[in-house]
Amino acid sequence: MANRLILAVLVSVLLSGCAPVLSNQITREADGKIAFPDLMTQPDRFRGAVVILGGQIIETVAKENETLVQVLQLPLGDRQQPDHRAAPQGRFLVVYPRFADPLIYEKGRKITVGGVVQGGRVITIGGRPYTVPALLERETHLWKAEDDYAGTGSGPAVQFGIGFGIWR
Repeated sequence: MANRLILAVLVSVLLSGCAPVLSNQITREADGKIAFPDLMTQPDRFRGAVVILGGQIIETVAKENETLVQVLQLPLGDRQQPDHRAAPQGRFLVVYPRFADPLIYEKGRKITVGGVVQGGRVITIGGRPYTVPALLERETHLWKAEDDYAGTGSGPAVQFGIGFGIWR
């Protein structure tokens, strides 16, 4: 009996490590058939669609009635985590209809967002205007640096070894 209980706990812990970070509701609502390159080139075509995107925060600008978070898109891997080893496919904006602290939504931090496509918004990069997709945020997960699993970003890392070192 005790062995079955231990096995059940172990299996549930292992399976929970593979679960998406955003809620089941937004995961079900999201249109997984919308490819980011298509969203980049025709953001107004997908207006009103629910999508889940992720990447690395480039800039956070808090305004009077909203906060804009500019994100360098990265494909999502396990648990909806941005894969820092993959090539980015562009940028997108996350629109928070409230204050989102720029010190929490800091540059370089990874983020996964579920939201509604608002269409395109113009941002300036190097003095030039660019249109990028904008999402009205519904759910956000901010990743911690240690969530990269020993730098791989793709799953748990298991390491074994025996050694010695000399410290100077």
